[in-house]
This record gives sequence, C-alpha cells and structure tokens, in this order.
Amino acid sequence: MLLIGVDIGGTFTDVIVYEPGGAVLREAKTLSTPDDPARAIFEGLAAIGVSLSDAGRFVHGTTRVTNALLEGAGERVAVLTTEGFRDVLEMGLGHRPRLYSVKEPARAPLVPRRMRFPVRERVMADGGVETPLDLDGLDRALDELDRLGDDAPRAIAVCLLHSYRNPAHERAVAERVLERRPAAVCSISSEVVPEHGEYERFTTTVLNASVRGTVSEYLGGLGEALASSGYTRPLSIMTSSGGVVSTRQAGRLPINLALSGPAGGVAAGAYVAARAGFANVITCDIGGTSTDVCLIKDGAALMTNQGQIAGYPNKTFQTEINTIGAGGGSVAWRDVGGELRVGPRSAGSRPGPAAYGRGGREPTTTDAHLLVGHLDAAAALGGQVELRADLAEEAMERLASEFGDLTAMELAHGILRLATVKMTSAIKEISVARGHDPRDFVLMPFGGAGPMHATALADELGIERVLVPPVPGNFSALGFVAARARHDYVRTVLVAADEAGLDTVRGLVAEMAEAARELMKDEDGVDPDDIVFALSVGMRFRGQSFDVAVPFEELPEAPEDLVTAFYDAYAERYSYARSGHPVEIVNCRLSAFGPAADLVFPPPGGSAPEPGATRVYGPDGWTDATEWHRADLTEGTRVVGPAVVREIGSTTVVGRGWTGMVDRQRNLLLVRE
Repeated sequence: MLLIGVDIGGTFTDVIVYEPGGAVLREAKTLSTPDDPARAIFEGLAAIGVSLSDAGRFVHGTTRVTNALLEGAGERVAVLTTEGFRDVLEMGLGHRPRLYSVKEPARAPLVPRRMRFPVRERVMADGGVETPLDLDGLDRALDELDRLGDDAPRAIAVCLLHSYRNPAHERAVAERVLERRPAAVCSISSEVVPEHGEYERFTTTVLNASVRGTVSEYLGGLGEALASSGYTRPLSIMTSSGGVVSTRQAGRLPINLALSGPAGGVAAGAYVAARAGFANVITCDIGGTSTDVCLIKDGAALMTNQGQIAGYPNKTFQTEINTIGAGGGSVAWRDVGGELRVGPRSAGSRPGPAAYGRGGREPTTTDAHLLVGHLDAAAALGGQVELRADLAEEAMERLASEFGDLTAMELAHGILRLATVKMTSAIKEISVARGHDPRDFVLMPFGGAGPMHATALADELGIERVLVPPVPGNFSALGFVAARARHDYVRTVLVAADEAGLDTVRGLVAEMAEAARELMKDEDGVDPDDIVFALSVGMRFRGQSFDVAVPFEELPEAPEDLVTAFYDAYAERYSYARSGHPVEIVNCRLSAFGPAADLVFPPPGGSAPEPGATRVYGPDGWTDATEWHRADLTEGTRVVGPAVVREIGSTTVVGRGWTGMVDRQRNLLLVRE
C-alpha cells in the first residue's frame, strides 16, 4: 500500500509517494492553484502515475489556515464572555510593537465591541464557582445576537474566565448556543487552549472560530474528492506540533494547522538526521515565499506556546519555527533611502519571478540564482516551469539602472548575499538568542531553494557540516509520510513545587494519559500499548510571568529533583539561575505519539559518475565549477566545491572550500575544509 504526503505551499504543491515494499520514493511538484487547492494535488499524482485506490495512507498539510488569518479572510466572530471582561480582546497585554513610539496606533481588536456579549457567571482561579451561570442572561445575549439578522456571525467563540480549571460553564453556554442556533460554529476556550492567560486564550479561541467553518468545509470537500478518485482510507492532517490527526480533530481545532507545512519539514529533519547519526540539527526550509528555520536538540524539535499569527497571540502548542519573508519568489527592490531590499513581498506562483515568463517584471531571488548559474536555464524548474534567462536579465537590468553603474550580474550576486544575511539572522534568533552555539549543530537545508544557500549560510554561521537530505525539494511532504499520530494535552496547575504540588501533577498526568489512550484508539486506530508519551512540566520562579518547560522521561520521586531540573533548564536558557528562590509549577504537558513509520532508503548504487562542467558567478566574478546530477551519485561519491548538484525540485550549491560525500541513507553530507 502506498503512503502519500502532500504539502500545499504558497508557490508549489509538493507530492511524495512512498512504496514500502520496494522502498521506492517518487516525487512531483506542481504550481499551487489557490482558487482550487485540490486541483494541484491531483495534477501532481497524475504526473507520477499514482492511483489513489492503491494508497494506504494520505497525509495532507496546508497553509490555508495561516493564509486566511494573514489575509483577514476568516469568518466574522461573535464572542460570549464573562461579565466585566468584555474588553479583554481590546485591552490586550499593553505591549507596543515599537516600544519607543509615542504615537503608536492601537491594534484593531479581533472582534468589534458590538459583537462581544457579556454573560453573568464567575469561576475562580481554583475552579470553584462564585457566581452560577445565568442562563436567562445568556438567552438575552443570544436574543441580541439574533436581532442582527443576516449580519449575525455564524462563528461564535465562548471565552469565560478561568475555564481552564473548570470548563462546565463554557460547555453549558456552547450547548445553549447550538440549541438556539444549530447552524452556528462554536469554539470554547477550554478546548482550544486550556491554559491560564486570558488575552492569549481568548485571542487563540477567536482565531480558531474564524477559520473553523472554512477549514471543515475544505477538508470535507477534499475527502469527498479523494474518495471519488478511489481513496478508501481516512484522511490524515499534519499539525503545527509535527504529528498527524484525523480530519474530525483538525476541523474542530483548525488553529493547530497554522504551521502544518513547515512542521512537516522539521519532523522529516529529525527523522533523517537521527538515521544519519546527528542529534543536534538546525533545519532551514527555503521555499518560494518564506524561510522557516527550527532548532532540533537531542533529537527533538524545540516547542513553544508563544506563537503569533498576523501579530496576534497563538497559544497552541507548536514547533518553534522562526519564519521570515525570504524565499525564491522574494522581490528585490530599492527603498526610499536608496538601499537594496529583498522581500518580504513575494511574486508567488502567479505571476511569479520574471524568469517564469508569466508577466512578472520585478527581479526575485530565483531570477538571481538563474543568472549566476545556480539554476539551469535548459531544465524546467521542478519539472514544471520553463525558465527564461533573458526575461530574468531584463528585470535585473531595470532594477540595476536605479543604482547607477551597477551591472545586472553584480546586482544578482548582491540580492543573494542580502537574502543569505536575512536567513542568517533568522537562524541566530533560534540559536544564539536561545543560548545555543550554531557551530555545535549540523545545518539541514531543504525546500526548493534551501540547498542553494546552504554553504553560504554555514560560512556565515561558522557551521562545519551541512546535511542535504533526499528529495529536499519535497522534504516537508516526506515528513508527512514519516509523521506519527500525535495529540498534545496541557493542564494548568499553579502550585508550589513541593510534595503536594508534585502529587497534583502526578494525578493530572495520569488523567491526560488515559484521555490520550481513548482518543487515539477511537480516532487514529492506535493500540493503547503502542502509545509513547513525552512529558514536560512548566515551572518558574515565584513572581515571574513566564515559565520554562522542563522535559522529563518520568516524574521524579522527590520535589527537590523537580526543582534541580528547573534550575538546570533555566541556566541553560538564560545563563543564570537564582538558586534557593521559591519555584512554582505552572502547568504540566503530555504528548502522546502513535507508532513511527519506518522509511527505508536503499543505498545509491551504480558506477561512479563523471561530472560535467559549468560556471557560477561569485564575489570574484565567473569561476569554473563541476556539475553533477543527484540521481547519478553513488555511495561514497565525492563532490569538491565549487560545484552544482542538480535534481528534480532543488539544486545544491557546494561552495569553495566544501567537500560533499553521499552516505548509505542517500544524504549528501557537505564538510567544510
């Protein structure tokens, strides 16, 4: 049975098909079709001759959630909240994006005040009920909503105070809403983010509600389209935490899909790096629109619940990925001060870079790569797009003329240097700024443009090894195939880190583990005995506002060991720990994993290939380089830079002073001399 992974990006849709029996891996890349995303999926499957009736698993990742929220295309939302807390969404946290700007305009609230309805009730921080839920008052609020008629939003977010400790009132409100308005799409904060922090919890719940209807309809339509084409198994969806869930779970909590595409690449990175013997890796996914970087330490990606979407908090548990607007489609331009800029605006897939010949007139990083010799003008990009070097040169010359005596080739090289600097800064934010030395890590580039920037990035960061994985152009889709079923649970504790607090955590962990076993058995078909758990405890010094998640294989027997582990984690993160100061347990988090897929890549065979000859443009002008084709490389083949290694979907540029060798797992390991 075939395993299929599909990643829909802003420019390309990537398809991976893995056949376990013969360890055969097939890939396709098609231009994304934003008006009908499923069309690009079927075009990719047709290109490699795959029948969905032979598929045993289909895993899908999408940028639909992120794009809808960034573009403000989500549904309008009405909010039901605790009386006296109607304006939490508008007050926010009091932060200013530009700290020293005395004229900073207020950020528009996600929901206008007239669409926020107070409900009389009050749950306390310990879960006790101070004021019972006033159902008559709730009905009056719903009557007010009904009077809006056709202007009443279909999506409703229920955000009550301290519902993470006691969700009874939120559930009762949601039940009454659906009784009164059966067509409503209702999200409650105790299901979306069962953690303390009113503003972040309320905001995340509103974001979830705004895309829930759209995503449910999209996934339902895709499931029907797949079924009509012969696919008979359940559709699985990649989440931001790097695992897969059912369409039912994804439709209920679509906010968990915000980073589904990039998270797939990180999941694949951890898997491939572990098989190659590397536990500490920095992944660098450079696509057509953005660059996504993530740090993997001791075999596991760093996680966070402090994400953002369009400037608003997203408190769901997610892979800690730093994203910047720098990719193959990033447009180069001259700012009002006369400086060269690259991105964040992207040419996308239509019109795309000038070299696509689809009407684009502004130079992009793809046009620069083509002109300096990194891309082959005689080969279709991704097997789909014929490249026009003449159009790329015209676009480059138009911009170069704005800089005086600058030539088109000098500008192209400058664009790539500037893009590399921006990407380097993104990597430093998730490494140096977090207390990690990038020189202790292996750089793993992927995406269509990742391997082209790899050795230049490594030179900037002092990294000495670069691991280019198999099928880098479709690597996120490969991560979908390799990903496990995963569900994440969190419970807020807010107790002292003493014996009583540790006992409380033990009880909550047991409760979450039982819930995971039931859910994964019913929705994912996973035998409870095959579930693996990962545990972390969020702790902080008393008086602090933020906590540090401390991982444990199992909870320690004594609270002293819990506190010591926190001191160590705090010191690693901040290079300082106030030993002896009282410590609080803020929350406990449990992740449940299903069985891991076993992907086998047969070692590359055949006879040693002979390289061709090409030229590339760099800081010293044109220089001779060898040209290789990835499919022809055999185990042990040495590639000495400067060199260009071409393959479907991506190109690896081996810089001067670097040597590459192919290993048994079909990785291309580059080492700096």
